[in-house]
Amino acid sequence: MLEWSSPYSGGLFLAVAAGMVALIVVARMMAISDRLRSWPLFVPRVLVLSLLLVVLLNPVRRREHRLPDQPAHALFLVDSSRSMALEQPQSRSQVVQQAIQEVDSQLQRHSNRPRVQLFRFGEQLSSAADASQLGPQDDATRLGDALEQLPSRFSRELPRAVVVFSDGALDDAERLAEVSAAYRSLKIPIHVFPVGGSQIRGDVAIDELVVPPRVDAGVKAPIRGVLRSTGYEGERVVLQVRVADRPQLPPLATLPVTLGERPQPFELIVEANSEFGELLLEAPPLTGEVTEQNNRVPFQLCKASRKLKVIYMEGTGGSEYQWVHNALLEDKDIECLSMIADQQYVQRPRLVRVGDSIRGFPATREELLQYDCVICSDISIGAFTREQLEWVVELVSKRGGGFMMVGGITSFGAGGWDQTVWDQLIPVNMTGGNLGRGWLYHQFKVSIPDDAQPHPIWRIVEDPEQNRRVLAAMPVFLGTNYMQRLKPAATVLGVSATPIPQAGIMPIFAVQTYGRGRTFAFAPDTTADWGRFFESQWGEGDNRYFRRFWRNAVRWLSENSTAGNKRLQIETDRVIYRAGQPIALTAHAFDEHLQETTDYDVVAQVKPTTPTATPSTIPTTPLVAATTGKSYVAQLDSASLMMSSDAANAATTIVPSREIEVIASHQGTEIGRALTKIQILPDVHELLQPRSNPEVLKQLAAAADGRVFHSAQDLSAALLTIPVTPGDAVITRQPVWDSPLLWLALIGLLAVEWTLRRLSGFG
Repeated sequence: MLEWSSPYSGGLFLAVAAGMVALIVVARMMAISDRLRSWPLFVPRVLVLSLLLVVLLNPVRRREHRLPDQPAHALFLVDSSRSMALEQPQSRSQVVQQAIQEVDSQLQRHSNRPRVQLFRFGEQLSSAADASQLGPQDDATRLGDALEQLPSRFSRELPRAVVVFSDGALDDAERLAEVSAAYRSLKIPIHVFPVGGSQIRGDVAIDELVVPPRVDAGVKAPIRGVLRSTGYEGERVVLQVRVADRPQLPPLATLPVTLGERPQPFELIVEANSEFGELLLEAPPLTGEVTEQNNRVPFQLCKASRKLKVIYMEGTGGSEYQWVHNALLEDKDIECLSMIADQQYVQRPRLVRVGDSIRGFPATREELLQYDCVICSDISIGAFTREQLEWVVELVSKRGGGFMMVGGITSFGAGGWDQTVWDQLIPVNMTGGNLGRGWLYHQFKVSIPDDAQPHPIWRIVEDPEQNRRVLAAMPVFLGTNYMQRLKPAATVLGVSATPIPQAGIMPIFAVQTYGRGRTFAFAPDTTADWGRFFESQWGEGDNRYFRRFWRNAVRWLSENSTAGNKRLQIETDRVIYRAGQPIALTAHAFDEHLQETTDYDVVAQVKPTTPTATPSTIPTTPLVAATTGKSYVAQLDSASLMMSSDAANAATTIVPSREIEVIASHQGTEIGRALTKIQILPDVHELLQPRSNPEVLKQLAAAADGRVFHSAQDLSAALLTIPVTPGDAVITRQPVWDSPLLWLALIGLLAVEWTLRRLSGFG
């Protein structure tokens, strides 16, 4: 398309044209000869002037291109207040996230699908990259504010629709009429997707709980708290204190309460019993209750003097297991579960518990992790499953437990253990078939190196001089497994006093730290027949030193066990905190003689709720020695702990439960760890109005020319009906005179005129 784009008026151009014609006529009339008045001489000049006049008119060639159509733009506005975490078994938030995922899945099948952008609102509006960022964590629901702020997030193109996902429990419903009118004027419809069941009546919650710290067994202690209820005024519940892991037992205390509109303080009297571990205070759930998670709170009243729990497996038949078993039981703080192999040398021997022929090695991970130490003495690989071997590695590496392998025909490399995951636990590189059978009968004594004698395992008697004599008097062994060499992290505790055939001076006893735990390699046997003198004659006419050795070994191996550690105790000033309340944390550390001390470095860390977190990324809070008494104190911020709860956990949890882990160390060596649980209440404002209110959302949709959707299918179908946005037109303009041909024509005409004049005898 050709356009004229001259900056001058048409009259001016007519005047110029007339002037040019007049000049040409005058020039012809004033020519000095008839040949100069010839019109052919004036034609080129007339054409040149005409072309210049056309250039002044500025003709422009106009071209128009249409860009591809753009998909429609829709905004999803998702309620992220805490009331969206209500209802069971699927919370309101989970219903919304599932619906959004279904909508996205259905839209992906169509090429003309609209572009959807996610926003979350609660206390404030913010964008969300995906559904995982829509966890219900806010303490208010301000939809009016969010809709008012949303236009500032619009792109150049206005959205064709806004979809609100909410339960309708709003704090600013009175503002929606004004906001909806503004969206209606912009011709942006507001659709709604209400969630929440109509069967919800209200909520009952244990709002506060204070438990006396460190109650002695047999003492009757008061348990004080506050019970809050909404929607059940006048109904009756019975508060109960039960043993958490023994629900079949009768309640330890009960208290009937008539529910009212205001929070009600309560007090129960519970007698502390060291046999009971974790207790549970609960209010039985009522029909139509929005959640049961805040009806019960676990706590500890009297921490039982837990015994170290040891699994001892012995392959030597008969009653040989009794030597180690009885030695351990002499310590009132050690509990030993002994097992024997019914047929040691078959391909798959069966382990049976002494006194219980039905059960064997723990069949579940949870059961095994209740123990502190595992001793495997001459047991074939075939007695275990792959999972059981991996559980033992976890017990040591992650739970701080202990592991000992004792020699025998089916132990170490001779038994093929260097081909299993237990190889990483053993402090020595095992030798299997490359040295005969991997074991041999050979009488030898053990020498304890001077630098190993101070080790806690070798503290058989208190007097150092006498202790050296006791160690030197260790009886001979009659056989051993081959040990190739120590691993880099291992410490040797004993070597052969004389060369072992094919091996020379060989490590006999060795220990190492593995992960959080500790391990021990015992190359000979502890019972008949390689260790028959060791088990019966190491003592003063008895085997007292043998028995002390085993108690020392188990205590050292289990010292860092999460399940049974006694060198660190912690407590908090209450069980339930409100967001923002300081958490007062107190710790008591004990030295190797179980005397209270403040010589250690003690830090606290909140265990992450996600498995991907690494220890180096978890922040720690140091505990400082108290001004009075031998204890450590610190304060933690409950608000930050609540905010750090991951989105997946927040989607289903009303009362976040967090574990605080305290770690004591001395000169870089870990002394012990201890855990305590707390619960953090959010602002109860969101729980005081637990019922959904779909009517307010329907009114919003009606006022803003929107629709009400109850299924992902209907919503996705409606979004697909939104027409695409036509692509923008791109227009280009190019002056016609901006062409080489035009200027060549002008030059050519001038050349023709000059040639004609020469041919006429002029010029």
